[in-house]
Amino acid sequence: MVYYCVCGGCKNSSKTGHRVHCFPKDKGIFRSWVQFVKIRRADFSASSVTAYSRICSAHFKEEDYHSGDAKMVALSLKSMRMAKLIPTAVPSVNANLSACPVPRSRDTVCRKRYIATMMTDTSQQETVDSVDTVESVDTGDQPLPSSTSDAVTQCYLKPPRWSRAVQVNLKPKMVSVGTQTSFSPQTSTPLASPEQTDDEDDDNASVVSDLSWVPEEPMHEEDLFDEEPPYACDPHHNGIEKFIVCQEELMGLFAICPACCERSDSSIVQQEGTFVKIKQVCASCGYHRFWQNQPILHRNMPACNLLLSGAIHFTGCLATQTLRMLTLFGLQCISASSFFRHQRRYTIPVIVQAWQNDQAKNFSDLRAMDGGLVLAGDCRSDSPGHCAKYGSYSLIEDRVNKVVDVQLVQSSEVPNSSWCELEGLKCSVDLLRGKDLHLATLITDRHRQVAKWVREELSPKGTRHYFDVWHIAKSLGKALDAASKECDQLQLWRPAIVNHLYWTAASTPDGNPAVMEAKWRSLVNHIQDIHDHDTPAFSSCAHGPLDGDQRNKEWLDPGSLAAVKLENIIMRTALLKDVRQLSPQHQTFSLEAYHSLILHFAPKHTGFSYLGMYSRLLLAALHYNHNANRETARRSDGTEKYCVRYPRFRKGAHVVLPIKEAASYGYATSLMKALRESYTNSPAALREVSDNLSSDAPAPIAKSFEQVPKEEAVSLYLARQSRYKKT
Repeated sequence: MVYYCVCGGCKNSSKTGHRVHCFPKDKGIFRSWVQFVKIRRADFSASSVTAYSRICSAHFKEEDYHSGDAKMVALSLKSMRMAKLIPTAVPSVNANLSACPVPRSRDTVCRKRYIATMMTDTSQQETVDSVDTVESVDTGDQPLPSSTSDAVTQCYLKPPRWSRAVQVNLKPKMVSVGTQTSFSPQTSTPLASPEQTDDEDDDNASVVSDLSWVPEEPMHEEDLFDEEPPYACDPHHNGIEKFIVCQEELMGLFAICPACCERSDSSIVQQEGTFVKIKQVCASCGYHRFWQNQPILHRNMPACNLLLSGAIHFTGCLATQTLRMLTLFGLQCISASSFFRHQRRYTIPVIVQAWQNDQAKNFSDLRAMDGGLVLAGDCRSDSPGHCAKYGSYSLIEDRVNKVVDVQLVQSSEVPNSSWCELEGLKCSVDLLRGKDLHLATLITDRHRQVAKWVREELSPKGTRHYFDVWHIAKSLGKALDAASKECDQLQLWRPAIVNHLYWTAASTPDGNPAVMEAKWRSLVNHIQDIHDHDTPAFSSCAHGPLDGDQRNKEWLDPGSLAAVKLENIIMRTALLKDVRQLSPQHQTFSLEAYHSLILHFAPKHTGFSYLGMYSRLLLAALHYNHNANRETARRSDGTEKYCVRYPRFRKGAHVVLPIKEAASYGYATSLMKALRESYTNSPAALREVSDNLSSDAPAPIAKSFEQVPKEEAVSLYLARQSRYKKT
């Protein structure tokens, strides 16, 4: 909103860059302002003053502004637009300076030059001189003015009774008045000056009072002393750098009064988590103010308290450990109960909404791709062993390497924890069907319940089901290790046999089951130095002559113990059926990498609530989707970076891995921004989303059983323990 100066002939406004001041509430000062406007506007009266009436800064002298603000302006610590009027300030410069806008530069010389320009006008100087010499002029009858300038002078030569009060050096009466203000970005923690006037700093300031009436009596200091100005929240406050400040050093900033530079008293009047409010009172001049270290979101939520909860949750940290570390350091922070309350009401809804937006974008991109979806799916339990509380089923589109869906199943929703995988897959498939997405290929492990359900429900609708090679090779390696304890020759053949399984799938890009089975069966002849086979699908080995240095293992003798044991392992009926479903092109190694990433956000040694676990799974999915397709890092000369690792499963052998570029955490920054904006707009909306999520979540497992009263359980425990106590 644009506010215009009400003085006659003045065209200044907040739009032209001038600072505008609304009329004060003090009865005597209010009438002084009205009399000043009547100099140029004879029809102006107290009833003409509305909530939108303003007088611009061009009609005030430099000494009308607060001395503390003037010092800060001179030191370039505050801009002229932030300067406050003293409570007894009365406009006295009657000039039209609409052609001379207020300089916006922070340069001190420019501000002083502007003030000097204001004071050099002849009519202004006459007015100031007349005001300064009122007490030395005879206040008797004066002749009528003969010109406009004489009229201006005459008004100040014969002042009304209230003007003498302006000249007397009284102790200023300091009153705090709430003002909605938009602060400069350079000042992260602005100070609330005790003003009697509500000054408008910009066009977006809101009207906080109706000044169309003149108060019968001035408001007392004790009535308004505890009214602090509300803080305007910086829209990018979570991006502002924050520093750790010791309490002694912080309180030292309030030891000197900014108005009279005398010693002042200060104390902490409110401390809530990271929020602190300090009250400063000067006994010499009566100056007082309230200062707080952060803005308040919406109504009563300190910004950093909420953002700290968001930062802990969005980075996957454990709240109890993080808060314990901060407490040990001595940093004032929120409690664990506050974090979990913020998590339940605000941060979890923000994560769910962000995931739904990301998922919708992925679905839109996948619809544009031809050939249907190529998904890799697997389940992950929240704890080692077979007594899992949660099972999370995840689907990754292998071509784009993005997590498409995550389903969390609580073991109480199914007969037992082993059924979580099938239930999670069913929920994901129902979601994809609802989004008009066709599942063309599904790659999973050899879970028998999943294989049966896919064979009966999905295969008739055109879905091809493959098994991941790594899962089959893992069980094959275990069988070979067990057999090699009796036959040492098999230990030498173990790597080659496992590699042959991978080659069987990779060398058959069309996934022909008969060809893959024939290639796998040929291994029985190959290890006995027989390279021609009686199967039409694969009649001979694909390798060339193996002579000399190419031979590093001895052939197995036909009928030997090693050959018989190896044939029994290779020709197992279940293994042959699985080989026919080996995935030729796409595997689930990306999904295994995502499951490893979940350990950062939801470690298995910690128990989480249903929504707590679900939100951390979604965080892991967001992190993976934003970082899965990183490029290989390069040196300054453009060459790629690699590293050498010695993993435990290779038993001393090394692997070479490319070094990826640094991970991006832009999704976490977006979550922090969404948390701040969503809470500022409507905390009730976030709580409503939280209530809906809680209603959809399954009941805790403990509630599915009959509950024993606590007193009864404790009494039984003490009775059992008493039998072992010595009498």
